[in-house]
Amino acid sequence: MKRKMVWFGIPWLVGLFLATACQTSVTVSLLLAAFLLLGAFRLYRRITTGQLLCVGLSAAAAIGAVLLYTTVVYQPLLRSAGTITTFSGRVFAAKVYDNDRASYQVKGTFADGRRAKILVYTDDVGARYGDMLDVAGGFSALENSYLWNGESYYRAKGIFLQANNDAFVSCTPTENGKLVRALQQYRDRISVRICTLAGTEAGGMVSAMLLGTKDTLADETNDLLTHHGIRHVVSVSGLHLVLILSIWGWFCRRFHMHRWAVFGTTIVWTVLYALMVGTPISILRAGFMYLLMQSAPLFFRRGDTCNSLCIAGVLMTIGNPYLIQDASFLLSFVGTFGIGVFAPWLTKRLRKKGLEWSVLRQLATVTSVSVCVFPVTILYFREVSVASPIANLFLVPICSAMLALSLLIFLTGGVGFVAKPVCFLLKLLYDLLKLMAYGLRDFIPFLFPTGWKLLPMLCGILLLFVLLIFYTKRSRKAVSLAIVISFGILLAGQAVYRASEQRCFLVTVLGQKQEEVVVVTYAGKTDVIDLTGDHRNPKYVEAYCAEQGITRLNTLCLTKYADQMRITYPDTLWEMPVAETAVPADCWIPADTDFMGTKPLQTDKFTVEDTQYTLTESDGIVWITFGNLHFCVGTTIQELPDTADAVICTRWNGEPDAMPEETYAKEDAVQIRVYPDGSWNVNTLGETLNKACA
Repeated sequence: MKRKMVWFGIPWLVGLFLATACQTSVTVSLLLAAFLLLGAFRLYRRITTGQLLCVGLSAAAAIGAVLLYTTVVYQPLLRSAGTITTFSGRVFAAKVYDNDRASYQVKGTFADGRRAKILVYTDDVGARYGDMLDVAGGFSALENSYLWNGESYYRAKGIFLQANNDAFVSCTPTENGKLVRALQQYRDRISVRICTLAGTEAGGMVSAMLLGTKDTLADETNDLLTHHGIRHVVSVSGLHLVLILSIWGWFCRRFHMHRWAVFGTTIVWTVLYALMVGTPISILRAGFMYLLMQSAPLFFRRGDTCNSLCIAGVLMTIGNPYLIQDASFLLSFVGTFGIGVFAPWLTKRLRKKGLEWSVLRQLATVTSVSVCVFPVTILYFREVSVASPIANLFLVPICSAMLALSLLIFLTGGVGFVAKPVCFLLKLLYDLLKLMAYGLRDFIPFLFPTGWKLLPMLCGILLLFVLLIFYTKRSRKAVSLAIVISFGILLAGQAVYRASEQRCFLVTVLGQKQEEVVVVTYAGKTDVIDLTGDHRNPKYVEAYCAEQGITRLNTLCLTKYADQMRITYPDTLWEMPVAETAVPADCWIPADTDFMGTKPLQTDKFTVEDTQYTLTESDGIVWITFGNLHFCVGTTIQELPDTADAVICTRWNGEPDAMPEETYAKEDAVQIRVYPDGSWNVNTLGETLNKACA
């Protein structure tokens, strides 16, 4: 049986993903349907009996692994949520924020002896890698929010609990982890050296690419890379490791080192670099694959990219099945599959010679990678770049050149006679990158929003369609045509969804705790009213607009802390045009300045009057009228009337059963949706409460 690990690894990973994302009954049903389909292939001699059994056993083992891990590890630790106890352990990751705050990832034991990893977000206590941290207080389960899927992110790392903000935290410095500390100090020194010589923007991007220091990346650069779908270039990935190991491989060949010595030293370099950049998923995957490929000749085997990729995936998920839900792992896995397996198969028949064929081959390669990562980006991101293939063709080579040059600084310790000319070249390349990126953005300004909730399901169906064509036809032309048809169906479905959304009147309330911002959309118009003036409110608006494909605002009204928010909103929504703005009457605005490109209206009672609806904001309460419907949004239930059809508040301090019948207390995004026929509902915390209007 050829590629044995492929027939075991792919069903294993698919089974893990379904078991962690769906209910057990749904997972079993889907896998049984897939097994029956494979049985049909067996009847037509498309696969062998051994392959069929391998697929079934692998998928069953994946479901069993998830159930076992959930029962033995995950659920027992969740029982500590809501309890007051103590925890003691060693810090294995630390990050310092503004205002003397920090987050620590700690591995240790609870008072009852249970071992666990926890997240501690507290005042900066000066803890470093290897220091002991003692925590006393309450613990809670991690949760996802509209802006950040914290539960999914940390669960993939094996972290299921976090200490409450009021927990007592003390640090005991130790001398442990000297090697990791030395590597991290070297990383910080090189980062500062590059940023000093190449400038804040260019140096910040190079430092992020080479060393994974995301804090140095400018917001403008981050937005540009995200728009073009190439933000992966500033994430430490397999490319970085391969470049370093390729240099070491050339050195070993130059001095005729023994192949076992080369293999051993490669392991050492891989471990050191992974420890220095914080052991990201992509580096671990690349390290596994590179070592597997290099070790194949040692055991008289021939290296195979697909086999190595599957082995790496199985090894990385066997200890923590929830890793399959990590976006970095999935992007790294499918991206490597695209560039190492799918693209070579698709371009195998193209001519080898000729400039036009070389360009066509490169375009087919980057398009193949974009096609492979597309389903993952739909699941985890709010928008997908349409210009990604072209950006990968023209912009990524510049980024790769910058990375290769920065390696000279990294390997020479940042000495001046090397660092200064290299940083000068890096700055020139960065300016060229920005020039081309802005030009490409103006040429292809469109992004594919992912706010349609049925989009992942449709994408999954079309993915199965492409796989079915591959297994039945085994034709490159047929597979390419199936991909084109699938994207055509996706675009048509997205167009129908956007047209239906234009006919619905939507009132979306975003934020939690001290955050609340109201977004009203109807017939292509978008009005935003900020009720609390929290610094995170613009991020809520930015995320919602990206998810829904909104590119401009009709009105933007600030009600509190307008002096600060008048600066925060333009910094966050710097590309979003606004037709009209409003601020409180007592907000001081210099005569020669504007707000979001407009002269703001100063008033304590802001009103938006449209032919179909009316919005009125006064004293922190928003009254919304649409036809014969009346809605009301505020921050506390005491301020809101009980005469509206629906009332939404941010903070509810009373007993839940004492709330009025038509009041919806919220902890995150809540949306009132009025349909063209006059019916409406309120979606809150994933549940839909249907109400029909007479």
